[in-house]
Amino acid sequence: MKNAYELRLMERMDRIEPGAYEKLSTPQDLPEGVAEAVLRELLETGCLSQNAANIKAARRAFSRLPPKWVKARLPKVAPACLFREREWQEWEFRRAVELLGDRFPDAAAWLAEYAAGLCNPEVEEALRDVYPSSPG
Repeated sequence: MKNAYELRLMERMDRIEPGAYEKLSTPQDLPEGVAEAVLRELLETGCLSQNAANIKAARRAFSRLPPKWVKARLPKVAPACLFREREWQEWEFRRAVELLGDRFPDAAAWLAEYAAGLCNPEVEEALRDVYPSSPG
């Protein structure tokens, strides 16, 4: 049974494309612009939200996406909606790492490289927290 936050996420995705939530495991079947809008919705809900229930709903939905598809589109979509305000970059990076989890290692590698390029000391500290064995 879906909770209220998941239902609202589904509604937002259905406004992008009817049935988009049900197609998360096959986003390649959606028109490219629609699929990217769905990815953006999940990134924004999972990384910009401060409500834990919203974040968890996005994580559950995001985990249904194919890893290769995420890796191919994350570099285009993430910079368009994340890391735009310096004071929120650390929060967004940490939430993005959690969103990607262990299921999306190639996308996480891109994220770490992108985050390092933000030249933000708070993000650099978060990088060391998340990836303690990495240089820097």
